[in-house]
Amino acid sequence: MTETPASGAVGAKEIAPRRSTHAEIASAIDLGWRVAALHALSPTTLHAPSPVSDDMLLNRRSLSASDRVDLELHAIAGVASRVGVAIADPELARLSALATAAGSSAEAEQAFRAALARQHIDFDKRLWATDEPSGKAYELGNFLSDTWNRVLRPRVHPDPHSELVEIFGPVRVQRMKLLLDDLQARVDPVAAHTVEAHLGQWRDRVSTAPIEAARASASELGQDEVVKSLEPVERQTIIWRQMLTGDKEPEAWIGHARRTEVRDEFTHQLWKRYRRRLAWLLPLVAVVGAAAGLLYADNADYVRGLVGTAIALLGTVGLTRASLTSALKRGLQNWGDLMWNRALATVICRETSVLDELFPPPEPPRRRSKRP
Repeated sequence: MTETPASGAVGAKEIAPRRSTHAEIASAIDLGWRVAALHALSPTTLHAPSPVSDDMLLNRRSLSASDRVDLELHAIAGVASRVGVAIADPELARLSALATAAGSSAEAEQAFRAALARQHIDFDKRLWATDEPSGKAYELGNFLSDTWNRVLRPRVHPDPHSELVEIFGPVRVQRMKLLLDDLQARVDPVAAHTVEAHLGQWRDRVSTAPIEAARASASELGQDEVVKSLEPVERQTIIWRQMLTGDKEPEAWIGHARRTEVRDEFTHQLWKRYRRRLAWLLPLVAVVGAAAGLLYADNADYVRGLVGTAIALLGTVGLTRASLTSALKRGLQNWGDLMWNRALATVICRETSVLDELFPPPEPPRRRSKRP
């Protein structure tokens, strides 16, 4: 992937182009996602396809169980080739045969799932052996995909609502955050900051959510209805995947009205971050400036000579006025890029979070009106 500027964002012309996720990292995340999603797929429970019609614009979810699993498997094989861990032709043929039969019985489904699990381990070992960041990206894709997969197929608890507590538990969320942190230099910084902020929000909200009440109300619903009610979790994980892989630029999630908020957020963060420092820094600068002005007025020749001597001494070690100016400009530019990206990520984070749909935030306490 090529580096792209923060197109459309207010003030983007003054901000240096932001790096995109590296192509090999994006493909490794995609591979991990697809393997975990296919492992969680249950061919024996897929709905039968509708009768064949003249309409060829089919969705992959409308395919038969054997076709659907085989499609997902070959998609995995294609991504694996791009990452550099291609599946050998004999092994792919064996997996394809198991995939075709996976929907016929529970035993055939389990046999395919076991073979896919062995292939997953092979992918993980080969990626870590050839390129450690790609191995971490693969595991991150696994984690992100499994966030929704475990809602479909709970592993620790018997119901999806209780499973959410484990899915967004502190240990699991921290592991995902560590993987994101290790990939910071190879992932779009706005996407990484957004996903990391979302993970913290989901962890905090789920830990205090009324899970018992939700589980009790869901006891009267069927499996499909429960999954449908928890659909925001799936949508959230898809958003994370699209941003981290670069399938969708972070700026694409916000419209023009939201983009104008980035400048306001940038100003707000600057004021919030530096207002306390400015309270004593501005008076200090004023005093130093006044003292320097008085010194220069009384001893202009001495000050000019002192400055010239200092510049000459700096020149002996390779520091010139031009290099100092250039270093100062680069420092200010990097600082501005960092603060702008943080403001952009904050706005995108608010726009792309679906947490409130599933767990509405608690209402703020009402203030009691004082009686006269």
